[in-house]
Amino acid sequence: MTAYLAYSIMLAAFVYPVVVHSIWSPQGFLSAHNSNPLWGSGMVDFAGGSVVHLTGGMTALIATMILGPRAGRFYDLSGEVLEEPREFTGHSLALQCLGTFILWFGWYGFNAGSIISLMLDDNYLVVSHTAINTTLSAAAGCVMTLFLSTIVGVHFTGEVTFNLQYPSEFCFIHSYTLFEIATL
Repeated sequence: MTAYLAYSIMLAAFVYPVVVHSIWSPQGFLSAHNSNPLWGSGMVDFAGGSVVHLTGGMTALIATMILGPRAGRFYDLSGEVLEEPREFTGHSLALQCLGTFILWFGWYGFNAGSIISLMLDDNYLVVSHTAINTTLSAAAGCVMTLFLSTIVGVHFTGEVTFNLQYPSEFCFIHSYTLFEIATL
């Protein structure tokens, strides 16, 4: 827990402000609003998706390179390779689904709220289309993942089972991904 606290403080105090300033500030070297943007074009970060996901993805990649695989999963505590990876116990499916629905609900305010900043005459149409895209993309991701996980399950086990773990995860992921694509 101490390492996570130190990581969070370093990320929030030093890394994230530098990335945010370089993209969002008019004086930032990556900003499209800079008088002399990088390579003559800079970048526009709609709704903060690039800043947040670039920072989070790169820090996760660096952390996994530093930490390596989980202790006790592929290697024992002395560093010897296990013959077979040890299985971990499952997580709470109820809390996972609840968290997915809370995040999905939050996307309505975030996606539509980001669109409101556009100063268009028909702003209400863009906001309503954004809310509909949020709903349809999450629902499509959920249905397709349930469908594909069922087909894979039938292929490997010969039985039809419905596992709500995967659709709840992909409901959130597709909601964000398809929203980003739809707003390009």
